[in-house]
Amino acid sequence: MLKPGDVVVAMFTYSDLSGAKIRPALVVSRETYNGTGSVVIAAISSRPVRNQYELLLKDWQEASLRIPSKVCAGQLMTVKIGLVKIIGCLSQQDFNNARELLNQVLI
Repeated sequence: MLKPGDVVVAMFTYSDLSGAKIRPALVVSRETYNGTGSVVIAAISSRPVRNQYELLLKDWQEASLRIPSKVCAGQLMTVKIGLVKIIGCLSQQDFNNARELLNQVLI
């Protein structure tokens, strides 16, 4: 079962809906929600940090990412669990920082 902090690979739609790209993402929904068959994910990108709602991961290698990466707390998407594949998990420190950042974005 997917859990918060898991790093997955998923098809992520661009915010302007012009296309989509397979990219890593962070599971941000609780296990109880994930039991419904869907999961909420936040995009992970290797582009430089552009604003305060993006978190540069300190332990990106531990999360099975190939290059230094960031979590984009404002780029969220809900997908069916069968459409994602687990590749790793954030360190506890990175996950705690990501959770704090998500709290700044969401109600």
